[in-house]
Amino acid sequence: MAPQRPVQASKREAEVLAALAERLSNVQIAGRLHISVRTVESHISSLLRKYGVTDRWELAEEARRRTPQPGHIAGLPAARTTFLGRGEEIATVLALLERERLVTLLGPGGIGKTRLAAVAAEAAAPTFPLGGAFVDLVPVAGAFVAQAVASALGVTERPGQALEDVIARRLARGRTLLVLDNCEHLLDAAAGFVERLLSACPTVTVLVTGRERIGVQGERTVLVPPLPADSDAGRLFLDRAEAADPGFTAARADVAEICRRLDGMPLAIELAAARGASLGATGLLTALEDVLRLLTGGRGAVERHRSLRAVIRWSHDLLTEDERELFECLSVFVGGFDLAAVGAVVPGLGAGAAADLLGRLVDKSLVVRAAEGRWRMLETVRAFAAERLAAGAAQGAVRERYLRWAADTAAELEDRLDGDWRGRFDAVADDLRAALAGAPPGRADVPHRLARSLGHLTFARRFLREAPGHYREAARRAPTPDEAALDLRDAADAAHALIETGRAFDLLLESAEQSRRAGDGDGEAATLAFAVVTAERHPSGFDAENAWAAACLARASGLLHRDVDELTGSARSWERVGAHHEHAFTLDLIEELRPRR
Repeated sequence: MAPQRPVQASKREAEVLAALAERLSNVQIAGRLHISVRTVESHISSLLRKYGVTDRWELAEEARRRTPQPGHIAGLPAARTTFLGRGEEIATVLALLERERLVTLLGPGGIGKTRLAAVAAEAAAPTFPLGGAFVDLVPVAGAFVAQAVASALGVTERPGQALEDVIARRLARGRTLLVLDNCEHLLDAAAGFVERLLSACPTVTVLVTGRERIGVQGERTVLVPPLPADSDAGRLFLDRAEAADPGFTAARADVAEICRRLDGMPLAIELAAARGASLGATGLLTALEDVLRLLTGGRGAVERHRSLRAVIRWSHDLLTEDERELFECLSVFVGGFDLAAVGAVVPGLGAGAAADLLGRLVDKSLVVRAAEGRWRMLETVRAFAAERLAAGAAQGAVRERYLRWAADTAAELEDRLDGDWRGRFDAVADDLRAALAGAPPGRADVPHRLARSLGHLTFARRFLREAPGHYREAARRAPTPDEAALDLRDAADAAHALIETGRAFDLLLESAEQSRRAGDGDGEAATLAFAVVTAERHPSGFDAENAWAAACLARASGLLHRDVDELTGSARSWERVGAHHEHAFTLDLIEELRPRR
């Protein structure tokens, strides 16, 4: 069979042809296109000649065979699962497609940009009478964007005419939609193609998805956020988990926690849900300690969507060397960070360079803006960056700088305790705790300073149950016994605030022992005296009646290695624990208890 000769129709003729395919009358066509009925008749006569047919109905049938159905988006991915949530985002995209010519959906890998673009394109299709095409650019090399679009549209090059011009001619026939999915690896080529197309085709609208903007004038961006953990994300998880195991059940709180730990990222949630049949909700929560290992599996057609690690690696491999260095260094922050923190963990990085590099990572959707002046990584992205950092030689140095940043930041907050400090502390508290927990074991100045500052800050913040533990950790890391003695004494004070008398008593005895090791007899005596007063005033804090008294004197005597009378040897010691009436009270107490030894 001889190939059919392409029909050359004008833009208006193409619109009339599309209307004929819908079986509209001449009057209806005139009303839709805002032209006269006589003009419609003229266009139909021209089309009858060009197509070589005898009546309008035969023309409509011919148009159906040779041109896409009105609103048909070629290459649109067929949905195989339920689409859940994203109502607000779809409404935003549809509104933009009505009035803008270039709309870009931005977000990290796995956030659901492709699915959102497909759903939005399908919903918008009726407003694009001549349809369009959905083009997946993942397998496309930079020089072949036009070829990929031409294949989707079903057009070919002609002698003496560039392929881009053929595409432009096809799309200029009427209002059309072109979706370019996954542009991040060929930004320059995609930007050049889109700019040329928009200039040549005033009726075409382009919807782009990617991890950063393509940078063409007039581009409007829509940030695709994570799904809310306690609503749409939970619905998605349960839907996919029940598809894998119809009998799957889980407590609502467990589902919300799983989705929260996956940052509401749809791909991560779907991969985790697929493991629900074998692990259950409890097993999933345990396995999420190694999130990238858990989120591996599946046999989907898109290889990079079979594991979250592969999705993030796709973005990582597109980074420049300096962007990769910063990306990996930022993985030490478990919460948000500001520019000063960025500069602290990357050596030799000035404020301007830090802002530039950080902005590039935000543009590539590997870092998200958390608040004014603060940024963060999604947990799954951070896990990948931490893997990369651990695989290199810089991890030790980066963690050392992170620890020093934490200690300096905590010290600065201590200096602000008389002012507005709580919001700043709340913003960095998780990182201060993480830096201390990850510090190398042993006694050293920097972790000691950090632990001591955390004790002070958490006590001031009224996190009363947390504070004693930090002081206790400070004592374990104190470079000298006298510093450890002070840390333990502060830990005892914090325990007193919780009315934990027994714990405070034990901490005071440990503090006295450290004073003894430091050769500070006055400090030792004062601390032991305070322990005796503590036990007398709060006997309910001990297990048995009067057991506190024998324990107090026996342990005090054992630590001092001298007679309890020596407790009265220094007035300075008593002044350190209170006023002189405390001195008299404690002497009476010791005399009363002496026979029980």
